[in-house]
Amino acid sequence: MASAYNSVSLLTSVGPPRFEVWSRRLKQSLHRHGEAVLCRGTALALMANLILRSGRFPPAARVIGRAYLFHFWRPASAGEWLDIVAAILLWPLAVVTCSLWYTRKNGAAVAKQFGRSRMSQFGDQLRLSTTSGLLPPWYYIFELYRAGDIKRASAYLTRGETKHGAYTLLAKARGSSSPLGDKEAFARFCAERQVNSLPVLLSVHDGEQRWATRAAQALPERDLFAKPVHGRGGRGAERWDHAGNGTYTNCENGAATAAELIEHLRRLSQWQPYLVQERARNHPAMRDLTNGALNTIRMISCLDEHEQPELIGAVLRMAIGGNITVDNVHAGAIAARVNLTEGRLDQATYMGIDATRPWIDRHPDTGAQITDRTLPMWDEVSDLVRRAHSAFHDWVVIGWDVAITAEGPCLVEGNSGPDIDLIQRPLRTAFGNSRLGELLAFHLARSERIWRH
Repeated sequence: MASAYNSVSLLTSVGPPRFEVWSRRLKQSLHRHGEAVLCRGTALALMANLILRSGRFPPAARVIGRAYLFHFWRPASAGEWLDIVAAILLWPLAVVTCSLWYTRKNGAAVAKQFGRSRMSQFGDQLRLSTTSGLLPPWYYIFELYRAGDIKRASAYLTRGETKHGAYTLLAKARGSSSPLGDKEAFARFCAERQVNSLPVLLSVHDGEQRWATRAAQALPERDLFAKPVHGRGGRGAERWDHAGNGTYTNCENGAATAAELIEHLRRLSQWQPYLVQERARNHPAMRDLTNGALNTIRMISCLDEHEQPELIGAVLRMAIGGNITVDNVHAGAIAARVNLTEGRLDQATYMGIDATRPWIDRHPDTGAQITDRTLPMWDEVSDLVRRAHSAFHDWVVIGWDVAITAEGPCLVEGNSGPDIDLIQRPLRTAFGNSRLGELLAFHLARSERIWRH
Protein backbone atom coordinates (compact mmCIF):
# COMPACT_ATOMS: atom_id res chain seq x y z
CA MET A 1 0.00 0.00 0.00
CA ALA A 2 2.84 2.37 0.83
CA SER A 3 4.26 1.99 -2.67
CA ALA A 4 0.91 2.99 -4.13
CA TYR A 5 0.90 6.09 -1.96
CA ASN A 6 4.38 6.96 -3.11
CA SER A 7 3.49 6.59 -6.78
CA VAL A 8 0.63 9.06 -6.47
CA SER A 9 2.70 11.36 -4.32
CA LEU A 10 5.50 11.44 -6.88
CA LEU A 11 2.94 12.14 -9.60
CA THR A 12 1.33 15.03 -7.80
CA SER A 13 4.00 16.59 -5.62
CA VAL A 14 4.89 19.13 -8.26
CA GLY A 15 2.80 21.07 -10.72
CA PRO A 16 2.73 20.07 -14.39
CA PRO A 17 5.43 21.46 -16.67
CA ARG A 18 4.45 24.64 -18.51
CA PHE A 19 4.61 22.78 -21.84
CA GLU A 20 2.14 20.18 -20.55
CA VAL A 21 -0.31 22.89 -19.47
CA TRP A 22 -0.17 24.65 -22.82
CA SER A 23 -0.39 21.33 -24.67
CA ARG A 24 -3.55 20.40 -22.75
CA ARG A 25 -5.10 23.79 -23.42
CA LEU A 26 -4.19 23.56 -27.12
CA LYS A 27 -5.94 20.18 -27.36
CA GLN A 28 -9.04 21.64 -25.72
CA SER A 29 -9.01 24.57 -28.15
CA LEU A 30 -8.61 22.26 -31.14
CA HIS A 31 -11.49 20.13 -29.89
CA ARG A 32 -13.74 23.20 -29.63
CA HIS A 33 -12.81 24.38 -33.11
CA GLY A 34 -13.22 20.87 -34.49
CA GLU A 35 -16.76 20.74 -33.12
CA ALA A 36 -17.45 24.20 -34.55
CA VAL A 37 -16.19 23.15 -37.99
CA LEU A 38 -18.38 20.04 -37.86
CA CYS A 39 -21.47 22.05 -36.94
CA ARG A 40 -20.80 24.65 -39.61
CA GLY A 41 -20.27 21.89 -42.14
CA THR A 42 -23.80 20.60 -41.51
CA ALA A 43 -25.12 24.10 -42.18
CA LEU A 44 -23.74 24.41 -45.70
CA ALA A 45 -26.27 22.10 -47.35
CA LEU A 46 -28.98 23.02 -44.85
CA MET A 47 -28.58 26.66 -45.83
CA ALA A 48 -29.09 26.03 -49.54
CA ASN A 49 -32.13 23.83 -48.96
CA LEU A 50 -33.80 26.25 -46.57
CA ILE A 51 -33.53 28.90 -49.28
CA LEU A 52 -34.38 26.81 -52.34
CA ARG A 53 -36.60 24.05 -50.94
CA SER A 54 -37.95 25.37 -47.64
CA GLY A 55 -41.28 23.58 -48.10
CA ARG A 56 -39.72 20.21 -47.32
CA PHE A 57 -38.99 21.29 -43.74
CA PRO A 58 -41.63 21.37 -40.98
CA PRO A 59 -42.64 24.94 -40.03
CA ALA A 60 -40.79 24.93 -36.69
CA ALA A 61 -37.64 23.47 -38.25
CA ARG A 62 -37.72 26.23 -40.89
CA VAL A 63 -37.78 28.97 -38.23
CA ILE A 64 -34.98 27.32 -36.23
CA GLY A 65 -32.90 26.68 -39.34
CA ARG A 66 -33.20 30.24 -40.63
CA ALA A 67 -32.25 31.64 -37.24
CA TYR A 68 -29.15 29.45 -37.28
CA LEU A 69 -28.22 30.64 -40.76
CA PHE A 70 -28.47 34.24 -39.57
CA HIS A 71 -26.07 33.43 -36.75
CA PHE A 72 -23.85 31.34 -39.03
CA TRP A 73 -22.84 34.31 -41.19
CA ARG A 74 -22.12 36.62 -38.27
CA PRO A 75 -18.99 35.16 -36.69
CA ALA A 76 -17.77 36.94 -33.59
CA SER A 77 -14.03 36.52 -34.20
CA ALA A 78 -11.35 35.73 -36.74
CA GLY A 79 -11.23 32.21 -35.34
CA GLU A 80 -14.89 31.69 -36.26
CA TRP A 81 -14.20 32.95 -39.79
CA LEU A 82 -11.46 30.34 -40.03
CA ASP A 83 -13.96 27.70 -38.86
CA ILE A 84 -16.27 28.69 -41.73
CA VAL A 85 -13.47 28.55 -44.29
CA ALA A 86 -12.34 25.16 -42.96
CA ALA A 87 -15.91 23.84 -43.13
CA ILE A 88 -16.31 24.96 -46.75
CA LEU A 89 -12.99 23.41 -47.79
CA LEU A 90 -13.32 20.14 -45.87
CA TRP A 91 -17.03 19.41 -46.21
CA PRO A 92 -17.07 17.57 -49.61
CA LEU A 93 -14.14 15.28 -48.80
CA ALA A 94 -15.31 14.75 -45.21
CA VAL A 95 -18.82 13.71 -46.26
CA VAL A 96 -17.61 11.19 -48.85
CA THR A 97 -14.94 9.74 -46.55
CA CYS A 98 -17.31 9.55 -43.60
CA SER A 99 -20.03 7.91 -45.71
CA LEU A 100 -17.60 5.26 -46.93
CA TRP A 101 -16.37 4.56 -43.40
CA TYR A 102 -19.83 4.20 -41.86
CA THR A 103 -21.06 2.11 -44.78
CA ARG A 104 -18.13 -0.24 -44.30
CA LYS A 105 -18.83 -0.40 -40.57
CA ASN A 106 -22.60 -0.92 -40.72
CA GLY A 107 -23.47 -1.79 -44.31
CA ALA A 108 -23.57 -5.57 -43.99
CA ALA A 109 -25.66 -5.59 -40.80
CA VAL A 110 -28.22 -3.13 -42.15
CA ALA A 111 -28.44 -4.90 -45.51
CA LYS A 112 -29.06 -8.22 -43.79
CA GLN A 113 -31.67 -6.98 -41.34
CA PHE A 114 -33.47 -4.29 -43.36
CA GLY A 115 -32.74 -5.20 -46.97
CA ARG A 116 -31.05 -1.87 -47.74
CA SER A 117 -27.98 -2.54 -49.88
CA ARG A 118 -24.61 -1.03 -49.07
CA MET A 119 -24.67 1.08 -52.21
CA SER A 120 -28.12 2.41 -51.28
CA GLN A 121 -26.93 3.23 -47.76
CA PHE A 122 -23.94 5.10 -49.18
CA GLY A 123 -26.21 7.04 -51.52
CA ASP A 124 -28.65 7.80 -48.70
CA GLN A 125 -25.88 9.34 -46.60
CA LEU A 126 -24.71 11.56 -49.44
CA ARG A 127 -28.28 12.64 -50.12
CA LEU A 128 -28.98 13.47 -46.49
CA SER A 129 -25.75 15.45 -46.20
CA THR A 130 -26.74 17.60 -49.18
CA THR A 131 -30.44 18.03 -48.39
CA SER A 132 -30.98 17.98 -44.62
CA GLY A 133 -27.63 18.84 -43.05
CA LEU A 134 -27.44 15.40 -41.40
CA LEU A 135 -23.94 13.98 -41.63
CA PRO A 136 -23.41 10.21 -42.09
CA PRO A 137 -23.35 9.22 -38.39
CA TRP A 138 -26.90 10.50 -37.94
CA TYR A 139 -28.14 8.25 -40.73
CA TYR A 140 -27.38 5.32 -38.44
CA ILE A 141 -28.11 7.05 -35.12
CA PHE A 142 -31.66 7.88 -36.25
CA GLU A 143 -32.03 4.58 -38.16
CA LEU A 144 -33.05 6.34 -41.35
CA TYR A 145 -32.28 3.17 -43.29
CA ARG A 146 -35.62 1.75 -42.11
CA ALA A 147 -38.28 1.68 -44.83
CA GLY A 148 -39.82 5.13 -45.23
CA ASP A 149 -37.97 6.72 -42.33
CA ILE A 150 -35.67 8.81 -44.49
CA LYS A 151 -38.66 11.05 -45.23
CA ARG A 152 -38.47 12.23 -41.60
CA ALA A 153 -34.88 13.44 -41.94
CA SER A 154 -35.75 17.13 -42.44
CA ALA A 155 -37.51 17.19 -39.05
CA TYR A 156 -34.42 16.26 -37.03
CA LEU A 157 -32.57 19.12 -35.37
CA THR A 158 -28.78 19.16 -35.41
CA ARG A 159 -26.29 20.23 -32.79
CA GLY A 160 -25.42 23.24 -34.94
CA GLU A 161 -29.02 24.47 -35.10
CA THR A 162 -29.45 24.16 -31.34
CA LYS A 163 -26.16 24.55 -29.43
CA HIS A 164 -24.63 26.94 -31.97
CA GLY A 165 -27.88 28.54 -33.11
CA ALA A 166 -31.18 28.69 -31.23
CA TYR A 167 -29.74 28.35 -27.73
CA THR A 168 -27.12 31.03 -28.32
CA LEU A 169 -29.56 33.48 -29.91
CA LEU A 170 -32.16 33.05 -27.18
CA ALA A 171 -29.55 33.47 -24.45
CA LYS A 172 -28.44 36.70 -26.10
CA ALA A 173 -32.00 37.97 -26.43
CA ARG A 174 -32.86 37.24 -22.79
CA GLY A 175 -29.50 38.16 -21.29
CA SER A 176 -29.27 34.70 -19.71
CA SER A 177 -26.67 34.70 -16.97
CA SER A 178 -27.65 32.38 -14.12
CA PRO A 179 -24.82 29.86 -13.61
CA LEU A 180 -25.37 26.73 -15.67
CA GLY A 181 -21.87 26.52 -17.19
CA ASP A 182 -20.10 26.71 -13.82
CA LYS A 183 -20.81 23.59 -11.71
CA GLU A 184 -19.51 25.17 -8.52
CA ALA A 185 -21.62 28.31 -8.90
CA PHE A 186 -24.57 26.13 -9.95
CA ALA A 187 -24.52 24.21 -6.67
CA ARG A 188 -24.26 27.43 -4.67
CA PHE A 189 -27.09 29.06 -6.68
CA CYS A 190 -29.36 26.04 -6.05
CA ALA A 191 -28.58 25.98 -2.31
CA GLU A 192 -29.46 29.66 -1.97
CA ARG A 193 -32.87 28.98 -3.58
CA GLN A 194 -33.50 25.73 -1.71
CA VAL A 195 -33.42 23.64 -4.89
CA ASN A 196 -32.02 20.24 -3.99
CA SER A 197 -28.65 19.60 -5.65
CA LEU A 198 -25.37 17.87 -4.82
CA PRO A 199 -23.28 20.20 -2.62
CA VAL A 200 -19.64 20.97 -3.35
CA LEU A 201 -17.17 20.05 -0.60
CA LEU A 202 -14.02 21.53 -2.09
CA SER A 203 -12.84 23.21 -5.27
CA VAL A 204 -9.31 23.80 -6.52
CA HIS A 205 -8.42 26.68 -8.85
CA ASP A 206 -4.86 27.08 -10.15
CA GLY A 207 -3.61 25.01 -7.21
CA GLU A 208 -5.57 27.01 -4.63
CA GLN A 209 -7.99 25.11 -2.37
CA ARG A 210 -11.42 26.57 -1.68
CA TRP A 211 -13.42 24.77 0.99
CA ALA A 212 -17.20 25.12 0.85
CA THR A 213 -17.36 26.24 4.50
CA ARG A 214 -14.82 27.30 7.09
CA ALA A 215 -15.94 24.43 9.30
CA ALA A 216 -15.06 21.85 6.66
CA GLN A 217 -11.31 21.82 6.16
CA ALA A 218 -10.78 18.11 5.49
CA LEU A 219 -12.12 15.51 3.08
CA PRO A 220 -14.78 13.30 4.66
CA GLU A 221 -14.06 9.60 4.96
CA ARG A 222 -16.63 8.72 2.31
CA ASP A 223 -16.65 7.94 -1.40
CA LEU A 224 -15.91 11.07 -3.43
CA PHE A 225 -16.42 12.30 -6.96
CA ALA A 226 -14.15 14.88 -8.62
CA LYS A 227 -14.84 16.65 -11.91
CA PRO A 228 -13.88 19.81 -13.83
CA VAL A 229 -15.87 22.90 -12.85
CA HIS A 230 -16.47 23.72 -16.52
CA GLY A 231 -16.33 20.19 -17.96
CA ARG A 232 -18.71 18.57 -20.45
CA GLY A 233 -19.66 15.02 -21.28
CA GLY A 234 -18.08 13.51 -18.17
CA ARG A 235 -14.56 14.22 -19.48
CA GLY A 236 -12.00 14.45 -16.69
CA ALA A 237 -14.31 13.04 -13.99
CA GLU A 238 -12.77 10.78 -11.35
CA ARG A 239 -14.37 8.51 -8.77
CA TRP A 240 -12.46 8.02 -5.53
CA ASP A 241 -13.81 5.31 -3.20
CA HIS A 242 -12.98 5.46 0.50
CA ALA A 243 -10.90 2.40 1.41
CA GLY A 244 -10.62 2.98 5.16
CA ASN A 245 -7.78 4.36 7.26
CA GLY A 246 -8.09 7.73 5.56
CA THR A 247 -7.23 6.41 2.09
CA TYR A 248 -9.07 6.57 -1.24
CA THR A 249 -8.76 4.41 -4.36
CA ASN A 250 -9.29 5.21 -8.02
CA CYS A 251 -9.36 2.66 -10.85
CA GLU A 252 -6.71 4.57 -12.84
CA ASN A 253 -4.61 6.40 -10.25
CA GLY A 254 -4.38 3.73 -7.55
CA ALA A 255 -4.52 4.64 -3.85
CA ALA A 256 -3.95 7.97 -2.14
CA THR A 257 -4.23 9.56 1.25
CA ALA A 258 -6.49 12.60 1.63
CA ALA A 259 -3.47 14.90 1.40
CA GLU A 260 -2.20 13.16 -1.72
CA LEU A 261 -5.63 13.30 -3.33
CA ILE A 262 -5.79 17.04 -2.77
CA GLU A 263 -2.31 17.41 -4.25
CA HIS A 264 -3.46 15.39 -7.25
CA LEU A 265 -6.39 17.77 -7.73
CA ARG A 266 -4.12 20.79 -7.31
CA ARG A 267 -2.04 19.47 -10.17
CA LEU A 268 -5.08 18.90 -12.39
CA SER A 269 -6.35 22.39 -11.59
CA GLN A 270 -3.35 23.95 -13.29
CA TRP A 271 -5.17 23.61 -16.62
CA GLN A 272 -8.80 23.62 -15.41
CA PRO A 273 -10.46 24.07 -12.01
CA TYR A 274 -11.81 20.97 -10.26
CA LEU A 275 -14.45 20.41 -7.61
CA VAL A 276 -15.12 17.55 -5.18
CA GLN A 277 -18.52 16.23 -4.11
CA GLU A 278 -19.61 13.29 -2.02
CA ARG A 279 -20.37 10.41 -4.37
CA ALA A 280 -24.14 10.04 -4.77
CA ARG A 281 -25.64 6.56 -4.85
CA ASN A 282 -28.61 5.23 -6.74
CA HIS A 283 -31.94 4.61 -5.04
CA PRO A 284 -32.09 0.96 -3.85
CA ALA A 285 -34.84 0.27 -6.39
CA MET A 286 -32.44 1.22 -9.22
CA ARG A 287 -29.14 -0.34 -8.15
CA ASP A 288 -29.51 -3.31 -10.48
CA LEU A 289 -29.64 -0.88 -13.43
CA THR A 290 -25.98 0.06 -13.16
CA ASN A 291 -22.50 -1.39 -13.10
CA GLY A 292 -21.72 0.75 -10.07
CA ALA A 293 -21.75 4.24 -11.58
CA LEU A 294 -24.47 6.74 -10.70
CA ASN A 295 -27.46 6.64 -13.05
CA THR A 296 -28.82 10.05 -14.01
CA ILE A 297 -31.94 11.15 -15.79
CA ARG A 298 -31.34 13.66 -18.56
CA MET A 299 -34.53 15.71 -18.67
CA ILE A 300 -35.11 18.62 -21.02
CA SER A 301 -37.42 21.43 -19.97
CA CYS A 302 -38.44 24.49 -21.96
CA LEU A 303 -40.42 27.61 -21.15
CA ASP A 304 -43.86 27.50 -22.78
CA GLU A 305 -45.79 30.34 -24.42
CA HIS A 306 -46.68 31.68 -20.96
CA GLU A 307 -43.12 31.48 -19.61
CA GLN A 308 -43.89 28.41 -17.49
CA PRO A 309 -41.47 25.42 -17.42
CA GLU A 310 -42.72 22.51 -19.50
CA LEU A 311 -41.18 19.04 -19.44
CA ILE A 312 -40.19 18.00 -22.96
CA GLY A 313 -38.53 14.61 -22.68
CA ALA A 314 -36.42 12.43 -20.41
CA VAL A 315 -34.07 9.47 -20.69
CA LEU A 316 -32.42 7.34 -18.03
CA ARG A 317 -28.72 6.89 -18.68
CA MET A 318 -27.03 3.72 -17.46
CA ALA A 319 -23.30 3.00 -17.41
CA ILE A 320 -22.14 -0.38 -18.69
CA GLY A 321 -18.93 -2.35 -19.04
CA GLY A 322 -15.67 -1.13 -17.54
CA ASN A 323 -16.70 2.53 -17.23
CA ILE A 324 -17.81 2.79 -13.60
CA THR A 325 -17.36 6.57 -13.40
CA VAL A 326 -19.89 8.31 -15.67
CA ASP A 327 -23.10 7.38 -17.48
CA ASN A 328 -22.78 9.64 -20.53
CA VAL A 329 -23.88 8.00 -23.78
CA HIS A 330 -20.82 9.50 -25.50
CA ALA A 331 -18.74 7.50 -23.01
CA GLY A 332 -20.42 4.23 -24.00
CA ALA A 333 -23.48 4.18 -21.74
CA ILE A 334 -27.01 3.23 -22.77
CA ALA A 335 -30.19 5.30 -22.49
CA ALA A 336 -33.90 4.51 -22.22
CA ARG A 337 -36.84 6.85 -22.76
CA VAL A 338 -38.81 7.70 -19.63
CA ASN A 339 -42.56 8.21 -19.94
CA LEU A 340 -43.11 11.71 -18.54
CA THR A 341 -46.45 10.86 -16.95
CA GLU A 342 -45.65 7.57 -15.26
CA GLY A 343 -41.86 7.37 -15.06
CA ARG A 344 -41.94 4.10 -16.98
CA LEU A 345 -38.94 3.02 -19.08
CA ASP A 346 -38.93 1.94 -22.72
CA GLN A 347 -36.26 -0.15 -24.42
CA ALA A 348 -32.69 1.05 -23.99
CA THR A 349 -30.29 1.90 -26.78
CA TYR A 350 -26.60 2.44 -27.37
CA MET A 351 -25.34 5.58 -29.13
CA GLY A 352 -26.46 4.17 -32.47
CA ILE A 353 -23.43 4.55 -34.70
CA ASP A 354 -22.90 0.77 -34.53
CA ALA A 355 -25.90 -0.82 -36.25
CA THR A 356 -24.97 -4.28 -34.98
CA ARG A 357 -25.98 -3.27 -31.46
CA PRO A 358 -29.74 -3.78 -31.02
CA TRP A 359 -32.26 -2.06 -28.77
CA ILE A 360 -32.27 -3.96 -25.49
CA ASP A 361 -34.77 -4.88 -22.76
CA ARG A 362 -32.26 -5.80 -20.06
CA HIS A 363 -29.11 -4.26 -18.62
CA PRO A 364 -26.11 -5.88 -20.39
CA ASP A 365 -24.12 -6.32 -17.16
CA THR A 366 -26.70 -7.14 -14.50
CA GLY A 367 -29.48 -8.67 -16.60
CA ALA A 368 -32.02 -6.46 -14.80
CA GLN A 369 -35.25 -5.68 -16.64
CA ILE A 370 -35.35 -2.20 -18.20
CA THR A 371 -38.39 -2.14 -20.49
CA ASP A 372 -41.69 -1.32 -18.71
CA ARG A 373 -39.92 -0.71 -15.41
CA THR A 374 -41.15 2.28 -13.38
CA LEU A 375 -38.66 4.61 -11.71
CA PRO A 376 -39.19 5.47 -8.04
CA MET A 377 -40.22 8.96 -6.88
CA TRP A 378 -41.08 10.11 -10.41
CA ASP A 379 -43.52 12.83 -9.33
CA GLU A 380 -40.81 14.28 -7.09
CA VAL A 381 -38.33 14.24 -9.99
CA SER A 382 -40.75 16.15 -12.21
CA ASP A 383 -41.53 18.69 -9.49
CA LEU A 384 -37.82 19.24 -8.81
CA VAL A 385 -37.09 20.01 -12.48
CA ARG A 386 -40.01 22.43 -12.72
CA ARG A 387 -38.90 24.28 -9.58
CA ALA A 388 -35.30 24.33 -10.79
CA HIS A 389 -36.23 25.85 -14.15
CA SER A 390 -38.27 28.50 -12.35
CA ALA A 391 -35.09 29.39 -10.43
CA PHE A 392 -33.08 29.54 -13.69
CA HIS A 393 -35.89 31.33 -15.51
CA ASP A 394 -33.60 33.42 -17.71
CA TRP A 395 -32.84 30.31 -19.83
CA VAL A 396 -35.43 29.09 -22.34
CA VAL A 397 -34.15 25.51 -22.63
CA ILE A 398 -32.25 23.57 -19.98
CA GLY A 399 -30.98 20.00 -19.88
CA TRP A 400 -31.02 18.65 -16.32
CA ASP A 401 -29.06 15.72 -14.93
CA VAL A 402 -31.07 14.31 -12.02
CA ALA A 403 -30.09 11.50 -9.65
CA ILE A 404 -32.63 9.53 -7.66
CA THR A 405 -31.13 8.62 -4.29
CA ALA A 406 -32.60 6.98 -1.22
CA GLU A 407 -33.09 10.47 0.24
CA GLY A 408 -34.94 11.68 -2.87
CA PRO A 409 -34.12 13.22 -6.24
CA CYS A 410 -31.36 15.81 -6.51
CA LEU A 411 -29.82 17.82 -9.32
CA VAL A 412 -26.34 16.86 -10.43
CA GLU A 413 -25.96 19.50 -13.15
CA GLY A 414 -27.85 21.88 -15.38
CA ASN A 415 -26.88 22.43 -19.03
CA SER A 416 -27.65 25.59 -20.99
CA GLY A 417 -26.88 23.85 -24.29
CA PRO A 418 -28.17 20.29 -23.97
CA ASP A 419 -27.23 17.93 -26.79
CA ILE A 420 -30.37 16.66 -28.46
CA ASP A 421 -28.95 14.35 -31.11
CA LEU A 422 -28.56 11.51 -28.64
CA ILE A 423 -31.89 12.36 -26.99
CA GLN A 424 -33.86 12.25 -30.23
CA ARG A 425 -32.75 8.63 -30.73
CA PRO A 426 -34.01 7.03 -27.47
CA LEU A 427 -37.13 9.19 -27.64
CA ARG A 428 -37.60 8.12 -31.30
CA THR A 429 -38.68 11.69 -31.93
CA ALA A 430 -37.60 14.31 -34.47
CA PHE A 431 -37.60 17.49 -32.39
CA GLY A 432 -38.08 19.78 -35.38
CA ASN A 433 -41.60 18.42 -35.68
CA SER A 434 -42.40 18.17 -31.96
CA ARG A 435 -43.22 20.32 -28.95
CA LEU A 436 -39.61 21.38 -28.39
CA GLY A 437 -39.30 22.58 -31.99
CA GLU A 438 -42.59 24.44 -31.65
CA LEU A 439 -41.46 26.23 -28.49
CA LEU A 440 -38.00 27.07 -29.83
CA ALA A 441 -39.59 28.55 -32.94
CA PHE A 442 -42.05 30.52 -30.79
CA HIS A 443 -39.33 32.07 -28.63
CA LEU A 444 -37.06 32.78 -31.62
CA ALA A 445 -39.88 34.56 -33.47
CA ARG A 446 -40.90 36.54 -30.39
CA SER A 447 -37.38 37.78 -29.71
CA GLU A 448 -36.20 38.12 -33.31
CA ARG A 449 -35.86 41.90 -33.24
CA ILE A 450 -33.52 41.58 -30.26
CA TRP A 451 -31.18 38.81 -31.42
CA ARG A 452 -30.85 40.33 -34.89
CA HIS A 453 -29.10 43.32 -33.37
